Amino acid sequence: MNFYFIITSLSSLLTLLLGIIVLLKNPKKDLNYVFFIFSSFISIWMAGSAALLKCCYSIEVAILFDRVTYFGVIFIPPSLLHLNALFAKEVKHKKLAFISYFVSAVFFLLSFSDKFIFGLIQYSWGCHTKAGIFHHIFIVYFIVFIIFALRRLVIAHRKAIGSEKAQLKYVLIALAVLSIGGLGFLPAYGIGLPPFVYLCGIVAVIIMTYAIVRHRLMDIRFVVRQGSVLLASLLTIISSILLIKYLFFKLTAVRVGWTDYVFLIFGILAYPYINKYFYRIANKYFFTSLYDAREVIASLSDKLSSTLLVGDIYKYISQEIISALHVKAMGIFIFDQNEQLYELKYYKGNERDKIKSFIEDKGFYTNYLKTNDPVEVDEIKRTVYIKYRKTVDMLVANNVKVLIPLRLKSETIGMIALGEKETKDNYNDQDIAMLEIIGTQSAIAVNNALSYTEIKNFSKKLEHEVDVATEGLVRANSKLRQLDQAKSEFVSIASHQLRTPLTVIKGYISMMLEGSYGKLSALHRESLDKVFQSNERLIHLVENLLNISRIESGRLKINKEKIRLELMVADVSEELMIRAKSKGIKLIYKKPKKKIPSVNIDKEKIRQVILNLIDNAVKYTKKGKVEVSVEQKGNYLQCLVKDTGMGFTKADYIDLFDKFSRGVGTDLVHTEGTGLGLYVAKQMITLHKGKIWAKSKGQGKGSEFYFTLPVLNKINMINKKNKKA
Repeated sequence: MNFYFIITSLSSLLTLLLGIIVLLKNPKKDLNYVFFIFSSFISIWMAGSAALLKCCYSIEVAILFDRVTYFGVIFIPPSLLHLNALFAKEVKHKKLAFISYFVSAVFFLLSFSDKFIFGLIQYSWGCHTKAGIFHHIFIVYFIVFIIFALRRLVIAHRKAIGSEKAQLKYVLIALAVLSIGGLGFLPAYGIGLPPFVYLCGIVAVIIMTYAIVRHRLMDIRFVVRQGSVLLASLLTIISSILLIKYLFFKLTAVRVGWTDYVFLIFGILAYPYINKYFYRIANKYFFTSLYDAREVIASLSDKLSSTLLVGDIYKYISQEIISALHVKAMGIFIFDQNEQLYELKYYKGNERDKIKSFIEDKGFYTNYLKTNDPVEVDEIKRTVYIKYRKTVDMLVANNVKVLIPLRLKSETIGMIALGEKETKDNYNDQDIAMLEIIGTQSAIAVNNALSYTEIKNFSKKLEHEVDVATEGLVRANSKLRQLDQAKSEFVSIASHQLRTPLTVIKGYISMMLEGSYGKLSALHRESLDKVFQSNERLIHLVENLLNISRIESGRLKINKEKIRLELMVADVSEELMIRAKSKGIKLIYKKPKKKIPSVNIDKEKIRQVILNLIDNAVKYTKKGKVEVSVEQKGNYLQCLVKDTGMGFTKADYIDLFDKFSRGVGTDLVHTEGTGLGLYVAKQMITLHKGKIWAKSKGQGKGSEFYFTLPVLNKINMINKKNKKA
């Protein structure tokens, strides 16, 4: 009896603990919340059963604890049906679950009657109450429910694909294991089956816990590792307690019931240490292939920062991904603007699965490669297969499982395509999270390497042209070569030596601030915040330098879309409102008095212009106010940013919009300025066929900065004229 009491009590506590862990992981998610309720009922079932084993000396007490046990048992059917409905995403069965809750509530009230349970049957391992007429009816209800739940899950499993199919498979296994627990009713009918079946509850809960916590159900190695560690820990605790108890009774004359509780508390306290020990052993000797995402990311970062050769970049990316995930095949594709397709630049794997190019599908690639999030092909097939049938069929036919966008801000320069794993396991949450970071790292490194190659090729071409040029152009070409060399050095240093490490620094600081490496003190958090802000300013400087380089080399791409300019200006004004308020400055946005037309612009680039102008106004205004407005002026929209700040003279205005130009005295107000913001703003506005200018009555008398953009109707008129011509 004592042995069964210990294992049943420990199982009850561990089941409840697993439910709490899942709930704390995401308390706002219905699946996690319902799972916590389900595991609580399982825990009550096992806790009541354990208590019943200690109360066989009294019929009244035993029946009381068995009624507690049946409180958990009776509400297992509706909570499990509710859980299955969430797993299988069947709304109508949620309603059925609520009806089942009501039926179970009726059975719970009936459980207080002697016609549900009565009397006591003694067994060698303990005791159990006898089943009454209402108990017979409940058994029928329980069996019908189990059959119905299994049938619905089998149907859902057949319809599902990819990770969802694997997830439902494990839920089916959990439900099948829980069904065996139904044998626990037999002692109520005079069949003295020992209470080993109570362990079915915790096994089912463990399986479902993995399914919820990992969402994609993690690969099977992870399941085996965690399951083996848990089983080894439980067996070690139980065997240790039995051995200690045997020696205790052998060496002492103590024979009291409270000793069982002492041994139980000992087992609970010892569990974390034993579990940690077996976890370390499992990782060291049996599961060494499981990777550490942080080590993979750090290793790749070191390699990418060591070279500017695009071939080496591709090789390093491939090595790290294949080594960590054991992928059968992978390819790196770069987008060709002229051909409008993703062209294969690097491939590793089986040649028969090799794809030379992806023709760009505007719908699919625009919708699914416009963020840094990796795309799971099975998930796309399950949700929007009909819409993108041709593209999805092509990906499936070539065994592509995951697409990782190589994205820089608003531009996707390429993608990484991954095949299936050698283990044929699904890509889990940990894999996807790591691949998203790798995609961001790789995009920066690939872009830098391509820029370096482009500049190097351009230099060779220019050298050839100088050689064949006439003698009169030698000096001019020599000067141009010097400028090009300086430009090449600038892009190389800015891209390679600054951008990549700054991005990595930002990532690690963010992880520290989010608590990934432990809780921070207020002093440490304040210091890291300052480091983060300084790093952000450096990134902003590098981005300005790179924008200038792209503008002057003609490589800056404008991706236009229909935008309500007044809404964008209002949004930016609201964003800077807190900063202005902290300086005691009133930032006012004046809405247009009448409706104004839209503009066709690159959203990110014009937003940067607006942000720059308003931010400058706030920075260089000590007191007073900043007013922002948008209005229509003929075929153009005019944006005005007016402040009561330091202003400028006519002499300052001459080179106000030039590179590295700053007005007299501005370095005293804002020491961290670079003199690049207004120059970049002018180039951006000019590329959009607009104008930018400024006015001021003099030093200390405020400033007015204007820019105009053609309205959408005007653009349409120009396009029509061009077509007629």
